[in-house]
Amino acid sequence: MILFSQVARSQQVRFGIDPGIAVSRGDYEPHEGLDRRIFAGFDGGALLEIGVGPKFKFQPEVNYSIIGVELNDGENEATIKFRYFDAALLAKLSICKKVNLFAGPQVGFLTWAKRDSSFTNEMIDLKNDFKNQDYGLVFGAEYKFSNHVFLSGRYYHGLYNVAESWNDFVLRNRYLSFRIGYIF
Repeated sequence: MILFSQVARSQQVRFGIDPGIAVSRGDYEPHEGLDRRIFAGFDGGALLEIGVGPKFKFQPEVNYSIIGVELNDGENEATIKFRYFDAALLAKLSICKKVNLFAGPQVGFLTWAKRDSSFTNEMIDLKNDFKNQDYGLVFGAEYKFSNHVFLSGRYYHGLYNVAESWNDFVLRNRYLSFRIGYIF
């Protein structure tokens, strides 16, 4: 009876939401003469937590991310901003009652890319200059305040050059995300 209840409990599926903030700088080449600055935007979405065992869960997610990179050459400043719909499949390991570690792949679908700058007063559409998908890995941890409320931090490491046609310019998305979530 105890074994059956433990197995049934570990197979639990729960739905949650986790809005937060992404802090990004990107990783780009060439970077001679350019200073990177931090860009902050929204990051978060919806998740399913699927119990596989007492300490192991899968967590598929659908997220919306606003990330970017601010570039400064000493005279002019430009900000390249991206908006993505992301899908991630994370493996989650409980290391103690309140702390989980997670990691897994993520694919992003570009919905919007624009540049604003200090030398013009207009937003320039750059969506055609960047690839429609981004692929990378997510690593992170979460702290559970209760059975429903948690705080998480994660790092996204883009593996793919998202710059489409910018001669020698290579840009990979990289960002930290901090979220507060609720699981029903």
